[in-house]
Amino acid sequence: MRSAPLAGFVVAAALTGLVSGAALGAPAVAWRSTSAPAGERSLQWVFFRDHGSGAPLESGLASAARSLSSRALDRRAKAMRERGGFVTADRLVDERDLEVPAAYVSAVAGAGAEIRALSRWLNAVSVDADPAVLEAIESLPFVAGTQPVGVLTTDGAGAVDEFSYGPAAHQLEMLGIPEAHAMGYRGEGVLVCVLDSGFELGHEAFDQLTVRATRDFVFHDEDVSYDPSQDVPGQSNHGTTVLSAIAGYAPGRLLGPAYRADYLLAKTERIASETRVEEDSWCEAIEWAEAMGADVAASSLSYFSWYAPQDRDGRTALISRFANVAFERGLLIVNSMGNTGPREGSLNPPADAPGVISVGAVDWNGRIVAFSSAGPTWDGRVKPDLVAMGSGVALVTARTRDRYGHGSGTSYSSPLVAGCAAIVLSAHPDWGPEAVRDALVMSGDRAGQPDTRYGWGLPNVRDAILYPFLEGKIVDDRTREPIAGARVQWEPAGRVDSTQAAPSDSPPRGSAETDSSGAYAVPNLPPGVYRLRVDAPGYIEAMSEPLEIPPSLGDVNLALRYRGK
Repeated sequence: MRSAPLAGFVVAAALTGLVSGAALGAPAVAWRSTSAPAGERSLQWVFFRDHGSGAPLESGLASAARSLSSRALDRRAKAMRERGGFVTADRLVDERDLEVPAAYVSAVAGAGAEIRALSRWLNAVSVDADPAVLEAIESLPFVAGTQPVGVLTTDGAGAVDEFSYGPAAHQLEMLGIPEAHAMGYRGEGVLVCVLDSGFELGHEAFDQLTVRATRDFVFHDEDVSYDPSQDVPGQSNHGTTVLSAIAGYAPGRLLGPAYRADYLLAKTERIASETRVEEDSWCEAIEWAEAMGADVAASSLSYFSWYAPQDRDGRTALISRFANVAFERGLLIVNSMGNTGPREGSLNPPADAPGVISVGAVDWNGRIVAFSSAGPTWDGRVKPDLVAMGSGVALVTARTRDRYGHGSGTSYSSPLVAGCAAIVLSAHPDWGPEAVRDALVMSGDRAGQPDTRYGWGLPNVRDAILYPFLEGKIVDDRTREPIAGARVQWEPAGRVDSTQAAPSDSPPRGSAETDSSGAYAVPNLPPGVYRLRVDAPGYIEAMSEPLEIPPSLGDVNLALRYRGK
């Protein structure tokens, strides 16, 4: 939800730049390296969190400026003028020009890595190291993370990086997932249980998948794949495609939102029939998943044949009652709304449960799809909670090694949102299911006016990670140029409730600095009323009016007046 423009603030476009996590109290970027076979060395970039505690910033920048040739400085000035910037000598260099901390480089080398190259701009070092050494390096307190060095392929195709989404790009971009991936969150550390009709893991998109356990609740064994002696043809197709929507990883061809999460796979569905035993299997699987420590349950199943409209009140249907207990136990269930729309009240249990994030389907353009089941619940609550792309979703083709296709249904919008939930939990492992649900729902593009077709709309997982937050941009009031390094202080301007704050949340009082684009963000604030004070060298301090959190407040932008003008 956006606030109305505030007096004294300049309304500007939404921002993408963020100051560092260390300055904000935000989760630090946490890149993970691609695992190499045991004992095999690999080439990795090692990124540092800061520039150490050496020379002051001013002297470091002066030294950096002296290291540049006059030709380089002239070129930078030309480019700055071309962008409409105001050119001064001190603006031609910034923190990206500072030397990589020698002590950090020495520590990385001391851990056993061979130093290959240094990058001032990345504040990073390229190394050649084996997995054990990389693990030791990643544990160093000043290391933000690692990322594989790009390598040349020899098959005639261009190299494909980790974030090459291929045909899945649009379905992920609609949810802000690429921004969350760039922040370093892809589901690491989260355990997701997928409940469906069965799973075939021979596709290349599952080669990297970490499966912690499997259970067939139909035939009561551990095999969740297609078994011709027991299953009808096509039994595992639906579950395989659903799994690919959340967990697939084939750069350039398909990426799911939470491809770095760990997974439990539960087979609960018989595709040849629709009977109450399937609902029982679903309940058994949820209890198993909760006992196994799952954080998120992704379910594209719903049951409506034996429930009357008045049963869809979130507390009558057995499956919905079970989902509410799971929520109380800390397991967040993300479930499809069903494909029996567009009639009002056509949602299918357990989508009616208060403890379930229920997901509807939209098309490529964000319009609700006719088949997507609608709310409200029988007792008048808004459902769905959220929507995602559910028409023409990029998926694997089941029972193939390397073929891909598309599918439609809330079965495929639901795992996309479940992946968003896993990403948020990856960023905030200390958050419970209610905090995750609130953050996702309030990040929706219809959060100001939810309805019974779209719910709170398309979530933005990047905003959910930061929720609730303040962000904006600080500029010069005359030139409108961004002011880098401005100090943005937040402080209570009324009652602040920190009783429910998680350890990773920002404190009620603190400060941050703007980045090179003049942007700042204050993430995960406790509910309350705040005021911003902003100052920068040579500028008159400015102060905002009181700002109420939640909801998130974006475009809180301030223009500073230069002294003497």
